Amino acid sequence: MLNFFFGFGGRVRRSSYFFGALAAMALWSVLCVSVVAALAVANGAHLDATTTSLTIDDGGDFEGSIWALPVFAILGLVGLWSSVALTVKRWHDVGQTGWFAILTLPPFANFMMFVLLCLLPGTRGPNRFGPDPRGRVGAVQPAAA
Repeated sequence: MLNFFFGFGGRVRRSSYFFGALAAMALWSVLCVSVVAALAVANGAHLDATTTSLTIDDGGDFEGSIWALPVFAILGLVGLWSSVALTVKRWHDVGQTGWFAILTLPPFANFMMFVLLCLLPGTRGPNRFGPDPRGRVGAVQPAAA
């Protein structure tokens, strides 16, 4: 599992890439919300039953951001590493170098590249990056006329 999310070697098929990216995004979203909630609670926030909103009694001054910034930085780097590792392996499955993963870093382009990688079929059979993750043997031979 660690190699799936954090390793750069090998290949990953379309469905594994799609669901792996969704799982990573969901996990890091939950972790970030948890850090924000912990920071809010540490600063005296509570849920007001009459308005169902989160309020801070001491006037809204957030303290404790000393530990929040490094935690967010670490979560961000781990999330970026995982995203790039999955993308590199997906490019490997397509038969291209993993350096194409750089194309997923700019905002808005990353979504288009994600969709493209979910649609492009992988190379049939083994390639220079490893065996076919679908277990297919080799290239399709054209039918003789």
